[in-house]
Amino acid sequence: YIKLELLESGVLVMTFNRPKHMNSMLPASYCEWAQVMKYVHASANIRVLVVTGSGAAYSAGQDLPGGRVPDGEDEKKVLWQRRNDTCELTKLLVTSPVPIIGAVNGPAIGYGCTTLALFDLVVAADTAVFRTPFAELAFCPEGCSSVTFPRILGPIVANDMLLMGKSMSAAEMHQRGFVARLTKPAELMATTMKLARELASRSTTAMRASRTLIRNQQYVDELLRVNEVEMDELYERMISDDAKQAIARVFARLQAKRSNAKPKL
Repeated sequence: YIKLELLESGVLVMTFNRPKHMNSMLPASYCEWAQVMKYVHASANIRVLVVTGSGAAYSAGQDLPGGRVPDGEDEKKVLWQRRNDTCELTKLLVTSPVPIIGAVNGPAIGYGCTTLALFDLVVAADTAVFRTPFAELAFCPEGCSSVTFPRILGPIVANDMLLMGKSMSAAEMHQRGFVARLTKPAELMATTMKLARELASRSTTAMRASRTLIRNQQYVDELLRVNEVEMDELYERMISDDAKQAIARVFARLQAKRSNAKPKL
């Protein structure tokens, strides 16, 4: 579900690789990404991590149909393990030893959106959109977004995204300071890789010192604490009846949309 390419410059490019499903994340996808981050933490050869998506989307976040608990399995046990897997991945992102650059080539939704706020830089195609439809699913913020979104976007805009599910354009996110650089879609990777190579060419110790000052230990500790709290609450949400009903409504709406779609000639 993830492709990797390690360049001679020390830039590791990670690509979400489910283009037919808008790069939505199956339970195994979270574990794969966590394995990538463990590799990043352990390797002295990686100087910058670039994260992007294949096809038309960056990532649609959690794959709801693919995340259904199989019949006969203990729902609470399965969902608690997924809570732990997501929590571990977020922790690894928060504590990344190298800069992370997001190259947002298309829609960034849910966890695909919230985790961008944990990156060092975000470069976005001007056609990209950002959305966190948690309330629609009777979920709650995750990926530390209950802290990072108000800090970056301001509390009112953060509420509009996290509580109302408002979709934001790349231009709006750039104006708010969430996106560092806007590009045309065809120029996205060239722009991102130029930035990545520049970062990789600079002093590793100086880069580490600067990142430690910018993302000070008090803030890191806050993110780690909030990550645990969010994941505990999300687990409670996912096993709740109102979340199951909300997800069922979304599935029904999507099914109706597919049924009403005109066949291609």
